[in-house]
Amino acid sequence: MVLQRKALLFLLLGSFLLLAACSNSNAAGKSKETDKKETTDVFQTIKTDDLKANLGKEDWVIVDTRSNDAFNGWALDGVKRGGHIKGAVDFSANWLKVKVDKKDKKLKEALKSKGISTDKKVVLYDANGKDAQTVAEYLKNNGFKNIYKFDVKEWAANQDLALESYPNYEMLASSTWVNDLINNKNNGNPYKIFEVSWGDEAKDYKKGHIPGAVHINTDEVEEGPVWNRLKDKKLEKFALKNGITTDTTVVLYGSDSMPAFRVAVILKYMGVSDVRVLNGGFASWKNAGFQVEKKVNSKKSVASFGAVVPANPNYIIDLPEAKTILADKNTGTLVDIRSWDEFIGKISGYDYIEAKGRPAGSVWGHAGSDSSHLEDFRSIDDTMRNGSEILSMWEKDGINADKKLAFYCGTGWRAAEVLFYADVLGLKNITLYDGGWNEWSMDPSNPVEKGAPNK
Repeated sequence: MVLQRKALLFLLLGSFLLLAACSNSNAAGKSKETDKKETTDVFQTIKTDDLKANLGKEDWVIVDTRSNDAFNGWALDGVKRGGHIKGAVDFSANWLKVKVDKKDKKLKEALKSKGISTDKKVVLYDANGKDAQTVAEYLKNNGFKNIYKFDVKEWAANQDLALESYPNYEMLASSTWVNDLINNKNNGNPYKIFEVSWGDEAKDYKKGHIPGAVHINTDEVEEGPVWNRLKDKKLEKFALKNGITTDTTVVLYGSDSMPAFRVAVILKYMGVSDVRVLNGGFASWKNAGFQVEKKVNSKKSVASFGAVVPANPNYIIDLPEAKTILADKNTGTLVDIRSWDEFIGKISGYDYIEAKGRPAGSVWGHAGSDSSHLEDFRSIDDTMRNGSEILSMWEKDGINADKKLAFYCGTGWRAAEVLFYADVLGLKNITLYDGGWNEWSMDPSNPVEKGAPNK
């Protein structure tokens, strides 16, 4: 009898534990199912015809969430045509991944400047099925409700639907294109890849670089005290030493892209027909997951450049030409690419330039926070800023892009980058005033202005 009772109790206890286990299992299953639902794509999709019908409406905003390269014109992630939907603004998913100071503030400022607001219906498009989702989650967490997603491959496949690319977008090379260039060896045609930075020690280069890249020290192309480009004969020797000819495809990059743009503009002035700068610098290469090497590669020389230097002389001008432009404002503009404080003469911006002010008659073309930055022309990930925004910024300041534009800064670095962007956008009559404020201020007879200009 006692044994029967113990058996019964054991049976009841086992049943209870089994039921509890099943209950816990079901609860766990529901929890996983709930978690799965929470991470499932809950955003609406929009059809091509509906997107087309709402383009340009004030209560709709179309957002390209892909890389800046795709927005500019590169056909990436399987799209049949490169470029962005006309009228779209950009807010790349890559911006949410980079590590920068005051990132949240900068992202909010980008949303505001591009008209991406909670009172609008927001269409996010991509081509890989990931970028739009990443941006959608960010917007949702910031109070956005009406979010739609769209696969731009559908749009690109229809030749009747417009896509907009910058006329010379190829000048800003994508990491994918550079990787393909290395793998296919430029289809047998000559090419060179250079990491550009100041100094022979090449610290960034030795930490790791694109396979096959060679270091260029900016002292190879310019010299003090003015820090203008070298004389033409010396520039030709520079090209020969680095194995560069007129028909060599040259790719330039750096941890900071500004020196690369400086050398790029000089090479174009010399006559190299295919000069490209890696968009976003070395960070874009690393973020793409491509191979990095630490081996120091030697320069390999060539015997002939292939043209008389300079073959493109109007791409860079000197002091006399700058004065000519200032003398006739109806034909051109001398555009100041320095910070506002440098432009109005509050600071010089350089520890080796004492004079403050600007060439009388020049117009402020924006730049950045100091002489080492160009926030007004770059996105958060240091890729080129939306071209429409650049042109609108200049238009508001009275800079007519149809006229001759001569860009200058302190010694030519910042202005070279902006000149390159203007070239990417297809502007025709553009040049670099190489000497800039450094050269101008050395002669006290050159007229100088300070303070905010009278409008």
